[in-house]
Amino acid sequence: MAEEVTERVSRYILDGSDPDLRRLLSGAELGAENARTAFRRVGVQPGWNVIDCGCGPIGGLAVLAEMVGPAGRVVGVDVSPAAVQRARAVVTALELSIVELVAGDLHDLDAAALGGPFDLAFSRAFMMHQADPVRTLRRIADLLRPGGWLVVHEALESPPPRSHPHLEAVADHWDLVHEVLHRNGVPAGAVEDLPRSARQAGLEVTAMRGLFLVEDPEPMFEIYAATVEAVRERGIQLGIAAERIDGLVQDLRAAKDGGYEWVTSSFYLDLALRKPAAG
Repeated sequence: MAEEVTERVSRYILDGSDPDLRRLLSGAELGAENARTAFRRVGVQPGWNVIDCGCGPIGGLAVLAEMVGPAGRVVGVDVSPAAVQRARAVVTALELSIVELVAGDLHDLDAAALGGPFDLAFSRAFMMHQADPVRTLRRIADLLRPGGWLVVHEALESPPPRSHPHLEAVADHWDLVHEVLHRNGVPAGAVEDLPRSARQAGLEVTAMRGLFLVEDPEPMFEIYAATVEAVRERGIQLGIAAERIDGLVQDLRAAKDGGYEWVTSSFYLDLALRKPAAG
């Protein structure tokens, strides 16, 4: 199953007719090996029932499907109906029959209706959007079986991504993303404080690591430009000048042909959290 899913992803990135879907899958694959490693560390087994919290249009769905195999079950949840619709296109393209998708706010969805309790929950770039991280972590804990796991990959605000040679727009795009988040009610230090928030939510912090990726410039510049475009509408609503946003997109896309050697991802906090066993 694992080799088959990986081959499907690679094949679609090379030969798929949908350029946006190819871009999304390429971005997901950048963090896929780190996700696989994290899942192995907590002992994910074939047949597990798992959930991707805030899956977006691809998230960790393909990697989770690899890990739990045909006897397992993967549920992806996202508050955006458009993202879930896109995820359905990904799931169909990759023939991931064990993946189910739900559009809705994770805080409002019933665990039984989702098919819980779950053996494992995964969050990547989801907690960084939460105005009350403790509340969200408690909700995820409610979805887990006693002794179940939550793997968290969330990007720190600082340090920002870097490039060589230096391109100011790389760090500026990350500053813009967090300016939008803070204006939208996300507290400063939300990701940095996740270990403490997890303990307050009744979860055990079993391991903490950090990771970042060093990648080829062209796909990373495109991912960053697309990230800025994704926050454009909300940023303008919150008082950020459209010219500033559009200028960053232009600078990032222009840099794809600018002779850059490498670009890093943001720095991710990699947490393994566990719900205490009953009793």
